[in-house]
Amino acid sequence: MKKILLLTVIVLCGVLHAQDIPVVFYQKDGAVRYIDCSLVDSVSFMGNATAPAIYTSDKRVANYSVRMLDRMEFEYPTAVTAWAFPCASDFLNAISKATAPAQTDKTEPAKPSDEDAADYSDYYENYSPKNTITFTWSGNTVTRSGTVPADVTVTIDKGHVTVKSKKSKMRYRLQGTTTDGSFKIANMDVNATDDNNKKFMLDLYGINMTNPNGPAINIQSGKTVLVNMPKDKVNTLKDGAEYTQVDGESRKGTFFSEGQLIFSGLGTLNVISLAGHGICSDDYIRLRNNVGEINITAAKDGFNTKDKFLMYGGKVSINAAGDGISVRRGQVELYGGSVDITCVDDGIVSDYVNSDTAFIRIGGGKLNITTTGAKGHAVTTTGKLMVENGTITASTQGTASKCFTAGGDITIADSYINLSTQGNPQFDDEENDWSSAACIRAKSGLSISGSDLYLLSSGQGSKCINSSSTASLAGSVLTIAAKGSDYAVSDNSNVRSRAVDAVSLTIGEGTDLRISAARTAIYAEKVLEVAGGNSFAYTLSNNTKAVNVKETFSQSGGLLLSGYSE
Repeated sequence: MKKILLLTVIVLCGVLHAQDIPVVFYQKDGAVRYIDCSLVDSVSFMGNATAPAIYTSDKRVANYSVRMLDRMEFEYPTAVTAWAFPCASDFLNAISKATAPAQTDKTEPAKPSDEDAADYSDYYENYSPKNTITFTWSGNTVTRSGTVPADVTVTIDKGHVTVKSKKSKMRYRLQGTTTDGSFKIANMDVNATDDNNKKFMLDLYGINMTNPNGPAINIQSGKTVLVNMPKDKVNTLKDGAEYTQVDGESRKGTFFSEGQLIFSGLGTLNVISLAGHGICSDDYIRLRNNVGEINITAAKDGFNTKDKFLMYGGKVSINAAGDGISVRRGQVELYGGSVDITCVDDGIVSDYVNSDTAFIRIGGGKLNITTTGAKGHAVTTTGKLMVENGTITASTQGTASKCFTAGGDITIADSYINLSTQGNPQFDDEENDWSSAACIRAKSGLSISGSDLYLLSSGQGSKCINSSSTASLAGSVLTIAAKGSDYAVSDNSNVRSRAVDAVSLTIGEGTDLRISAARTAIYAEKVLEVAGGNSFAYTLSNNTKAVNVKETFSQSGGLLLSGYSE
């Protein structure tokens, strides 16, 4: 019955040619769309007649699955509002007007009660200090108050304080202003046992400290530091343009620690680095859900840590000449709060070398990232990239720069993603090939579900989605525009501009895929499978195939409308 109805469409369109009579498509998923009858040139059936192709005079081709179609009519029913098939300009307008929704934060795990728990000491609620020493700076001098217990040694040299401690349950409170001062916890013993270099609490109680010759805060102990920023307290730390070298010490940033840094408290911390990283740990850094504001301006990285960066809350702003957040040998996990990064190199990077220990998981919160340097990626890892309930806006401007890139699988679920890239290609000496700019570069599999994505690439030879493996789309709305032309290289070949470039692409049920491309909208090296949803793949070029499938095209459901669109 459905086949006869569709064949009748061909006859009626050939007779009527009326501008005011639309063909109305009633879909089983509830969508109602139409196309002017006068635009239809012909309808032909593919294979076993389950996927008719409707050819229009404006060079678009609608591949429609009969399984998706409920019925077709030639007039507007008074009770139904129908929408026309969109054009490429509609997608560009949608990208320009896209706004991020309210962020979703994941609840921080409750503090553990078992002292043997791995993260027991991350919670200052589990820490009850027995002794507090307060240091107050005024100019280039410092005064001390509070009892100094046995096994704690305090040395003061003008504005510079050094503490050596074997005492547990210590709290050090820093306050006042100095232009030539520092606070240092000295390493008691490089072979320290649990009896040395005890973990401690550090209260930033309204300290404004500059050290012209190195870190403002220098923690040479490898134990946990509970950094507390009390509400309404504003703290500013600044280093010098050159560091005085000290034998046996790492001095990598304005706030440096050999051990873990755990931040709590609703106060404000401003960090200015003229020579190193902003905040650096040779272990891991954690921001609790009750963190206030942390603002970093850095000559190198904003946050730099060895093992992990973990964030549940806070408002973080980073302006860095290096990376925004860099984890050298471990993971990045973001679950809450907001992060605003402007940097030259990578915005967020996990592990430069070992993919076995690297991954990035964004399970909540809000990110806004801008990178400006060549191959400066917004979010990059040698391992897996996992985004769930994230709200992310990212822009990259340098040659061959990418917003998302991963060596392992990329999975995006239940998130809002708005990515744009402007760069042209750059030759990669290691790969011995040209590297294109891309919004999403998946070196392994790519899976997108339940999400809203807005992707814009404007550089020559750039891509919006570039996957070296399979790409799967389900239950998502993707609005994509690839505005760049092909990029001509010296050997008379081109780096192709493609909106979606994958080995195999599957478009699943509930997916709205909206593509505007200066050249190719969809390129599949092997397979394009349309299993459902509404897909509009347009090229703005009269002499380019909008959809180019090298091996197998199959359609078991949904709509695919492709071709030329002004």
